[in-house]
Amino acid sequence: FNNWKDMVLMVKSDNDFVVILELPEGEHEYKFCIDGRWEYDLNELSKDDGHNGRNNVVTVKKSDFEVMEALISDSVLSNSQNSNINKQQSNDSDMARSPPGSYDQTWPPTNQKEFPQTDKPPILPPHLLNIILNKDTSAHYEPALLPEPNHVMLKHLYALSIRDGVMVLSTTTRYKQKFVTTCFYKPTAK
Repeated sequence: FNNWKDMVLMVKSDNDFVVILELPEGEHEYKFCIDGRWEYDLNELSKDDGHNGRNNVVTVKKSDFEVMEALISDSVLSNSQNSNINKQQSNDSDMARSPPGSYDQTWPPTNQKEFPQTDKPPILPPHLLNIILNKDTSAHYEPALLPEPNHVMLKHLYALSIRDGVMVLSTTTRYKQKFVTTCFYKPTAK
């Protein structure tokens, strides 16, 4: 499709890397460059590339341009592959056996003894009592820096006591080794 002139970068999507290309009708060869090495998918159709290597092959048919039909055929193909995998797994003797009985999607009745009604809210876990916004920073730290939070304190919404007519809400998130605390200030009506 581009005579091997350019590499097409793939995008990480959950656990996969994907790319969407609009290819003309015909047979197209491709391979993957992973950490500087050329690789091909052993599970997909491949052929010799003429340079002691292999390329994967995808064939684009005229019917593939009919989007809805292509999606339906992909769905049917995917379902048949999944059913083949399921058949192989169900034949495996090491597989745990399912208990006998019927299965449905109805909710069982709630057991009132298991979940008793109480007039009081549940007790706050002790680690949520240590709000980092309420802690004093050490003299050798920059005043804008907060102490490093414990991992159990992340992604919770904290509310400080209303002082001077201002309500403060905060939440802390982590990105790699960095912590970011976002504060929201709202004046309260007096």
